[in-house]
Amino acid sequence: MAERADLRRQVLELAGQELSLNDFELARIEDTANLSEHLDSLQVLQLVVAIEDHFRICFEPEDDDTAVTLRDVVAIVERRLAAG
Repeated sequence: MAERADLRRQVLELAGQELSLNDFELARIEDTANLSEHLDSLQVLQLVVAIEDHFRICFEPEDDDTAVTLRDVVAIVERRLAAG
């Protein structure tokens, strides 16, 4: 299984590709405490779908409450990959 740093890098790359974010915007997402400060709900949905497709996992409805930061999203991906 991929290491957390590698998963984080892949999630950031997906965000950049899917949401057409520049390096500055990606850095803000990476450093922010709350993703919703920099992404609207449509962007979050786009990112979730891209992550699900890329890693071949499914986010669960309860993940909405726990996926606040990039670190949270990476942890969810890590759990889903381990369970899969």
